[in-house]
Amino acid sequence: MAEIIGNAIPPERKRTIDALHLREPDLVPVGLWGTIEGYQNLRKGIGMDFKADPKDYRTGSTTWTTDVSFELDIAEKLGVDFMRIAIGTPGGSPGFRAIDFDEIPFDMGIPPPDVDINVDEWGVIRKWTPHEQGGYYEMIGYPLFHATSAPLEEGLKILDEFPWPDPWDDSCLEDSPIPGMTLREYCKFIHEETPFALLGQGGRGGIFEQAKYMVGYAKIFSDFIESPDFLEAMLTRLTDIEIDFNKAIIDECGEYLDWMRMSPEDLASEKTAFLSLKMFDRQVKPHYIRAFREIKEYYLKKNPLGKIQFHSCGAIPEPFMRGLIESGVDGYDSLPPKVARHSNPAAKKRQLGKEMFFYGGIDVQETLPWGSVEDVRSEVRQRIWEMGHGGGFLLSSSHRLEHDVPTQNVLAMIDEARSYGVYPLPTEPPPGADTGEGYEPWTGDRKRRRRPDRKRTARAA
Repeated sequence: MAEIIGNAIPPERKRTIDALHLREPDLVPVGLWGTIEGYQNLRKGIGMDFKADPKDYRTGSTTWTTDVSFELDIAEKLGVDFMRIAIGTPGGSPGFRAIDFDEIPFDMGIPPPDVDINVDEWGVIRKWTPHEQGGYYEMIGYPLFHATSAPLEEGLKILDEFPWPDPWDDSCLEDSPIPGMTLREYCKFIHEETPFALLGQGGRGGIFEQAKYMVGYAKIFSDFIESPDFLEAMLTRLTDIEIDFNKAIIDECGEYLDWMRMSPEDLASEKTAFLSLKMFDRQVKPHYIRAFREIKEYYLKKNPLGKIQFHSCGAIPEPFMRGLIESGVDGYDSLPPKVARHSNPAAKKRQLGKEMFFYGGIDVQETLPWGSVEDVRSEVRQRIWEMGHGGGFLLSSSHRLEHDVPTQNVLAMIDEARSYGVYPLPTEPPPGADTGEGYEPWTGDRKRRRRPDRKRTARAA
């Protein structure tokens, strides 16, 4: 591990900070994130000890999968540039507790499942869904599903009386990936005793994203039209909670975090946004503006150079991205490449590369799990050429590394980034890179179908 002398900035941290500030570093910075099973698989693949029981790892997220903070020894062994840390779960890790079906405080509308069920800190009911090397907590019960269709006064009362998670719970800050260290002690140690930059996440659910989990995907999108007042009240409450979770981690260790990631907010499918631009601007963006601007102002008091990163999967069109910038966002992850070309990584760089940084970019849907080592190396070259010129690119997987990603592909991703991602970057595009030729921008919602000419139809009849 590199020694830190005086106030010198280690090269790993410096190149990361340069990229965050849209400056060309010496190398494209590299980092990793993954599910617990993906992390176990990687440690096993490079010959390192690992904990066999997933519950022995500190849980970083309780969304669809449980992610984990990569430990210091593997960061040193693989030679990455930055690490990630999330605030802990209210009530302590792992954030899920077993619950009997007859304990569930709302009608799920289904018979008792024949598998163990759990509840997370938001009251969302889940069942353990196994796969060949682990599993995930599938959502099967949404605690506010019925509240959204109740009379408004009754629904608002349910919101007021709901047992929301407490961002100021002491257990959120009591542990860290290093046993015996509090969250503050861990962040201070990483900042003062290691060369790595540190990305912190305070939020544990999000605003629009957590709203989906509270009422269910079958309801959330119709609620924008059928229950707008209830939706507004729920998004307001979720915004309050998002702000407080972030303030809690900032109070505890904000001066040691080089940048912060807001709770994940999936805004799009692989083709286009989930909402119309008018709906987004009217019903979602005001909550983003309040949350991100307040959090950013609070954070900059602890770290005047800090940046704010936003996550969404899918093909987020440029007008939505500009709405995020207006809300106070400085950077975006996870840069999925298997999306509509109007919003793929190269398009985002051309559209917004002088205004925000980008994180991620290496495909976890096909290339990393199923591709050859050369496939991975080729994609790394493509992404660095598309995203790295002018700085502003931090290379990582386009989502969490899962259990099915071969170790040799992770190693190839890091190695190729180190060999190809040296500044100044090559000017000639590598094979397969998106140069922008033939690009067509997003044109908005579908064009209205032409109405039939009633007179002409009548004559034809």
